Parts: sequence; structure tokens; C-alpha cells
Amino acid sequence: MVESMNRADARRNRVRIINAARAAFADHGLEVSAAAVARHAGVGTATLYRHFPTRSDLIDAVFGHEIEHCLAFLADAARTSDPWQGLGKALDAVVDLELAAPGLASIITTSDRSAPLLEQFNRHVLQDLERLAERVRGTSEARPDLTSGDIGLLLTGVRAIAAGGGPQIRTRCRRFITLITEGVRRHR
Repeated sequence: MVESMNRADARRNRVRIINAARAAFADHGLEVSAAAVARHAGVGTATLYRHFPTRSDLIDAVFGHEIEHCLAFLADAARTSDPWQGLGKALDAVVDLELAAPGLASIITTSDRSAPLLEQFNRHVLQDLERLAERVRGTSEARPDLTSGDIGLLLTGVRAIAAGGGPQIRTRCRRFITLITEGVRRHR
């Protein structure tokens, strides 16, 4: 009985630490101290380190699921048979990510990338954006000077609109996506 109570306490502490870290990362970036996260979670730093021995372990626990989902969605968008639909899917995914986990994209793209999960994220995103740009350029409709960096800027722009929130955010994002995808088409 005591052992099962200890395990239940450990699970509750783990959840409290993850929730506190998510809030602290959103407010202060990934550089927030372990002591601050532990304080916010209502646990000691030893408890935090028992659950998450390294900052990378904590980052993985907080953002791992969302990052893996994002990477899978971007990889799928880059492989979609119609590259224009793939571009739209990638842009829609950024909107979905921003609405589901506000601020996560900003944290991922502006923070220190020394955590293995963030290094993996950066490497895969760059590869998939390059593949997507190459496939879009390969259509007869695309601007020949479109780069993966351009697509990255488009993703950043749509994320900024989604982060603004407000009524009819999906409608506003959809309009922006339509405008920018038309902008990367070759003008005849």
C-alpha cells in the first residue's frame, strides 16, 4: 500500500514538474533555472533531478510529443504527391501547432539548440523544407527562385498570425495561406 502511494506521488510530481516547466519555458525560454521550475511545481530540486537528470530530459518530456507530431506532419507534407498541397499542409500544420501549444514554435526556433531533441528537430525541418522547396520549384507554376528559406519565412508569418489569436483565426490564417501560396507562383 505504501509503495503504491509512493508511486502515485511520484507520478503526480512528474506531471507537476512537466506542467511547471511548460509554463516556465513559455514565460522565460528554455534557459529558466531548474530551481525556478521546481519552485513553480512545488517540489524540491532533488525531486526534479530525480525525474529529469538533465535539461534535455526535461525538454524531451515537455515538448517531445508535439515536436515528433510536427516533424511527422512536415515530412508528410514534403512527400505529398502534389507539392502545392504539401506546402498548404505545412502551413496549416504551423497554425494547428500554434493553436494547440501556444508559443511552442517560437520557443523551438529561438532557443538554444543544444538539446538533442531540438537538434533533431532543426535537422529534420531543414531537410524537409529543402525537399518541399525543390518539389514546388519542380512544378511549372513555381517561381524558380523559391528556396527553403523562403518557405521558412512563410511558416514564420503564418505562425505569427495564428499567435495573434482572436475571432476567426483559422479563417484569417487560411486567407493568408492562400495569398502567400499565390505569391510563390510564377507570374505569367
